[in-house]
Amino acid sequence: MATELKQTSLVQIESPLFLQGMNDGALWYFHGDTPCYPVTEADVLDFLQGNVVELVQQGLLDEDRLRSNAGFLIGWIAAQLLPPSARAERRVF
Repeated sequence: MATELKQTSLVQIESPLFLQGMNDGALWYFHGDTPCYPVTEADVLDFLQGNVVELVQQGLLDEDRLRSNAGFLIGWIAAQLLPPSARAERRVF
């Protein structure tokens, strides 16, 4: 008896804003300031500081922006595991 394997995702995505953020993050990884450079712990902390903490302090972080920013961060990190051919895609996820 063969076992059926299902495609799984680390994050079950329900929000178009989250998905768009993931795609934006992946595209940033491939085409941003330093293309295809490994994401470091310092990069993640800087992103969270600038795109979550500071926005909260300024009263500018609503749920939509939080979803988009969270998706961006995950897409940016996850893109490191994608094949080089994904670099040419407009939508990665």
